[in-house]
Amino acid sequence: MGLNRRLTLIFVSLVFLVTCSEDPDVLFSKAETEASLGSRQTALDYLFKIQNSSPEYTEAYLFAAQLFFEDNNLSEAVNQCRKGLNAKADSAKIFRYIGEIYYLSGSLENAYQYYRMAVQSDPNNTEVQISMGHILRDKDLYEQALAHFDKALELDSANYLATVGKALTLKNYDRNAEAIDILEAAVKDEPMEGAAYGALAMSQELTAIEDKAILENYALAVKLTPRNKMVWDAYVSFMVKGQNQKDAIEVLQSYLRHFPDDANTRHHLAELYIELAKTESLSWLDAARQQCDQALITNTDDHYSHALLARIYLLQEKPRLAILEAQLAFEINPTTEYRELVDQAKFFSN
Repeated sequence: MGLNRRLTLIFVSLVFLVTCSEDPDVLFSKAETEASLGSRQTALDYLFKIQNSSPEYTEAYLFAAQLFFEDNNLSEAVNQCRKGLNAKADSAKIFRYIGEIYYLSGSLENAYQYYRMAVQSDPNNTEVQISMGHILRDKDLYEQALAHFDKALELDSANYLATVGKALTLKNYDRNAEAIDILEAAVKDEPMEGAAYGALAMSQELTAIEDKAILENYALAVKLTPRNKMVWDAYVSFMVKGQNQKDAIEVLQSYLRHFPDDANTRHHLAELYIELAKTESLSWLDAARQQCDQALITNTDDHYSHALLARIYLLQEKPRLAILEAQLAFEINPTTEYRELVDQAKFFSN
């Protein structure tokens, strides 16, 4: 009896272990762990196993799509989503995620079409309503965008992202005072979330409030949500427009630590260094040149970086190098401005 009982317990334990190992939630947790450790293929193997054993498990397709998208494999990312649709997984979530893929890829019209299908599939999905609100705001369809943000808040009255999205839409819709009221309430309710601080700063730029308050809100926003590029871009723009040059340089340097491939910000930073070189010391020109060189590593056809280098070499009294860079800028983008820069450099070479 003892032996039979022991064998029975072993058998039951094995069945339990096998059952647990096939549980989609357990497999999904393993996929998340492997992905966080950098083992992306192992993570995908777990996700494919879920897709085969539990074909309606939506997150297995979305997470697989995310991993492919992060590897710049757009077609396979979309293919994973379509597999989910064929398997009768949650169509609203999948249409929304396809929309996100296209949105992040810069294909706004495709993103809009998939967000629209997501709304049609499940109008009571809060995230879907928020995504639709954002894309409509990007298309300057503010009244329609507000309707979707209001629907999201009807579904979830405390939804932070819907609140911020509505406020940003009101700002763009020339209803800035309403936007500020909403955002001031949002930062009180969620003081450790950054998006509302950034939106509040953007809205405050349209008022007579002191720059100090705006700067404080931008600084809080990027501290709390350091990967929010929209807020960073607005912060950089505000700093470049008229703040202290060295303060602006510090903000732009911080931005580039998060987004090192952003050539426009490197251009702004180089220009600030050039201005300091004119007013303080020519030693600032080396820092300006480094920013241009870094931008050209990413894109050798960056004509504006070549033009900036021409200006730098002129200030350093190196006209031959200035001619070379100015000509490169003109060859890539033959504008009157660059033609004049070539002539200027040739004049100083004589």
